[in-house]
Parts: sequence; C-alpha cells; structure tokens
Amino acid sequence: MRLGLIAWLAIPFLLVLAVLWCYPAFGATPYKTYVIKKYKTWDILCDTYTVRRGDHIWELLRRRGCMAERDLANFTAILRRLNPHIRNVNRIYPGQEILIPLKQMKSQDITSGAVDRFVTIPFIPDILYTDYTLHPGDHVLKVAAELHGLQVHQLPERYLQTLKRLNPGIKNLNRVYPGQKVRIPEIASEGPSSEIALLGPSSARRSTGTPSLERRRQASPWSTLSASVRPLGGTLIESGHYFFPAKDKGNIKLDLSAFPVIELAGGRRLLLDTGRRLSEDTENVIRAFWKPLTIVRKEPGESRRSLLDKVFRTIHGGEVRQTVDIAMSDIGIHVTLRGDWILVQKGGEHSPPGYHCITLITDPHERISAALRDYLAGKNIRVSDVLPEGVDEDTNPEAQESDPAKPGPLTVDTSNPEIFVVEFVKAIGCSYDWNVPLSFQYAGSQVQTVTDLIHSEDGLDVIVDFGDFFGDTKSAIEAAGLKVLSVRPEDEVSSIARDFFRTAGISWTEDPIFFGANRNVFKTTSVTIPGFLASQGAQGKILLTSAPLPPKVCDFLEERKIRVLKMKPR
Repeated sequence: MRLGLIAWLAIPFLLVLAVLWCYPAFGATPYKTYVIKKYKTWDILCDTYTVRRGDHIWELLRRRGCMAERDLANFTAILRRLNPHIRNVNRIYPGQEILIPLKQMKSQDITSGAVDRFVTIPFIPDILYTDYTLHPGDHVLKVAAELHGLQVHQLPERYLQTLKRLNPGIKNLNRVYPGQKVRIPEIASEGPSSEIALLGPSSARRSTGTPSLERRRQASPWSTLSASVRPLGGTLIESGHYFFPAKDKGNIKLDLSAFPVIELAGGRRLLLDTGRRLSEDTENVIRAFWKPLTIVRKEPGESRRSLLDKVFRTIHGGEVRQTVDIAMSDIGIHVTLRGDWILVQKGGEHSPPGYHCITLITDPHERISAALRDYLAGKNIRVSDVLPEGVDEDTNPEAQESDPAKPGPLTVDTSNPEIFVVEFVKAIGCSYDWNVPLSFQYAGSQVQTVTDLIHSEDGLDVIVDFGDFFGDTKSAIEAAGLKVLSVRPEDEVSSIARDFFRTAGISWTEDPIFFGANRNVFKTTSVTIPGFLASQGAQGKILLTSAPLPPKVCDFLEERKIRVLKMKPR
C-alpha cells in the first residue's frame, strides 16, 4: 500500500469536507447521505459500498478513505469492527456490502445516540471515481454520462473540472485513444439539498452501489415505467437499498431491484411488489416511515402495459382514458387526443382542465410533431411518447422557435366576392384575366362577348360569372365544353371556394384532420382545422381557413408542406 499517495489525498479531502460541512450548498452541488457509526467514544463517518468484481479492499480505501495514513492499526480495527461479516480484509467478494470509514469525529461534533444516525452532506467527487479503459469510438464525456445513466448535458455544472483534475495526464479530453485509462468521477444519486440535514431514527436512508458501465449500457427492465412516470413528476428508483431503523431489530433493508419505488410530488410513494411479497412486519415498518404509501403488486406473467395501467390508475384514480375531444374555442380548431393513457386533471372555477397523453411507441420516427406538442403544452395538454428503452418526450427534437421575421400565412381579402375570387385564385397559383373575348352558340346564333377567365399552366380554364349572364347563357357556354363559376353578391366566401374547387375539378377536403405523428391513427393525436384543404398541382397542398392559427400550429402545417391562406373576415 502506498501511504504517500494516501497522504497526498488526505489534505484536500479534509479541507473540502470541512468547508462543505460548515456552509450551505449552492448551485447544483450533489449531496449524498452517509451513516454515522459509534466506535468507543468516537463517531465514525462512513460510506456504504457494494463490492464489484476486481475490487481490492486497500484500493477502495485509497479512493474512498484517508484515515489509514495517521493510524493504520486503529483504522484497521475500526474497519473490522464496522464490517464483522468480513473475516479477512484481504478477501472481499462481489456483491458484499461494506462500510468504509471516512472520518473520525468526537461524539460532541454531532448529536450522539445509541442508534445509527445518518447525515446528508455535500458529496466529494474528487475522492470517488471509477477506472475505465477507453474503447474505439469512446468520448470521455459520453462515457461519463452513460456511467451515470444521464445525457451529456445533464452532467453537473462542475463535473468537467472534476474530470480534468482526476486525469492530469490527459491534456485534451477531446483527444483520447483506445486503451487509454481514465478516471470517471462518481455522482451521488440523491438530489441536491439546501442545507446540511441530520436524519434521526424517524428517517429512512437509501444507499446505492454504482453499476458498471457495461451494465448501464443495457436497458433497464423498468426503463419504460421510469420514462412514463417522469413527465408526471415521478422518479423511479430501481437499484440500491433503503434502510429503515426498526426497534430491537436493527435496520430493515429494502432491496430496490425487487421492490422499485416511485417517488411523487408531495412525498407520496408507490412501492412495486414484483412478486417476492413483503413480510407483514417489513410492510408495517415501511408504512410507519412513508406516509402516504401505496403498494402496487405485479402479478406473475403480467404484461408491462397492464402494470403501467395499474400505476396510472393508482396515481390518477379512475380518470384514465384513451380518447378525449377538446374544442379550442379561442381559435376554432378541434383537438382529439389519442393514446394508451390519457390522464385527466379536473379544472377549477377559474382554470381549465389539464390532460396528459402517454403513448408507447416502437420507433423514434413515431414521435408527435415537436411544434404541435409545444402548442398543446401551452394549452395545458402534455403529450409524451415513450420508447421501449425508456426515451420519452424530453429527448424529442426541439421544435424550432417561431421566427417573427418569417412571413406568416398569406391573407386573402374577403371584403367582397369579386376581390376574394381574384386574390384567392392567384394565391393558389392560377392566373386571373379580365375582359377575355368569348364566342359561343346561343339560340342558333354565334355570340361574341368578353368575360373574366381563370386559367392555369396545366390547362385549367374557368369562366367567371358575377351575375352578368342571363337566361340560358351559362348552360350554352357549358354546352360548348367550358366551365363556369357563378358568383352572386350575397354568396359567402366559403361557398364560393367550395364551388370553385368543384367546378375546376380540384381535389379538396372540408374541415381537414391533421394527424400529429406517423403511426397507428388510433393512438395518434390530431387537430381538425375549419376550412378547405386542396391539392393544386405544383402548388402542393393549400389550406384555406378563417381560423386565427397560432405560430406553432402554422409551424406544424409547414412541417407537412402545407401552405396556409387566411381568409380575412369581412
């Protein structure tokens, strides 16, 4: 054992620990819960650790403890006292849980007592790390993120500085090579705390071991559930252990791999019984600490969907649906939510109801449009798509911010029918010509006149009659093989548009439905927009509507290559 290296580590460790012990936390500094054990007249601050393959006790102590340098004999005695199940400190085995002494303190430093106590203090990442050998294609930050089950942008703000300090031999973290060894700092699983908190016998403590990188890279069997409850403000804890102080029985240990726990806002918890069944005594102890607590039991052979259904119904009672129709009265469109689970939150006297639509998908390309998702979120409607490996809407491509400088929908004047017809046909890519000579047979005579004509490059020709044709003139013109659009002063613009599409032979749909994702329509949210959707040759699809569409809805339509023509109200 190289005592010089331990001595080198001892000074910064004690200084950092002392500073963080005295001052409140700030920023996003991680915190971790430690156990305090009694040894003679001393309090010993300890860390829990689950032994992994290849671990050696003295290497762990070099990384996690610095007491041995001052008094190796006393330290070894403390180590053995804290770990009576280890007969030979030179022989430890994967899966063993051990307590590693970190600091020896006088009992008056922390309120003493007969039972174990727990303290939450700032986590010291410089002392705790995992050795990793780089493989071809590895990137240091990506490796670190995967080790902790995070995305790179989710790593703590100061993580990069800690990573650099632990690897002084690597000048540039972006220039690493296969076979190179790096030290990856560990991160506490507990969330940040605003102050140093002493936890007495009335509190439960969670301890976790850090899984290997290879294990992290494999999808957890609970990843779908974890991703599904995350948008609801829930956190699934599926590894490590919770310890509950039990009178006259020591600590009761809850194995979170067998009994995952969902922690919700307000302190509510759901414990998932995967089939091992808690003993009555254990359940009573847990319920004494966790109030409120609901136990959700997974039956043998029960499907993932069935378990999720139980969880959602437990969280939201009976308010779970698969289809909900919502009228957006402010803009005149209609939204139909469709998914595996729609959780309904009843509104108050002055607040509208809220909805959360959760759908299991099999491919990232099945996600809902980011623009439509963002529009719905602004209406208190949240849509979450969950992949089998647990990727949810949080990793959806971000919708582009609406550019205020970008031209909005083209507005068509509807102040009178004649102006509307001219602007409308030009907007959809046709030409409008006035006083075009026209010759046709009428009552056995050849009639010469002038008229307005709509035509396009693909050969479309439509004669426009604003009430100038009398008698059977229209029928005579149509008998000559020409098409006539009749427009009267009292006609509504919607009926004029409908007659034009019909006369010109243009394919159109009234009050079209737009689906938000490319997947099974029975699980796809859609919006219905009042107006007409037409397909006009090279112009593509065109939506004529009087609805005041918000920018995000326009972005959604633009994604689908749909031009919007807005009919200005009279």
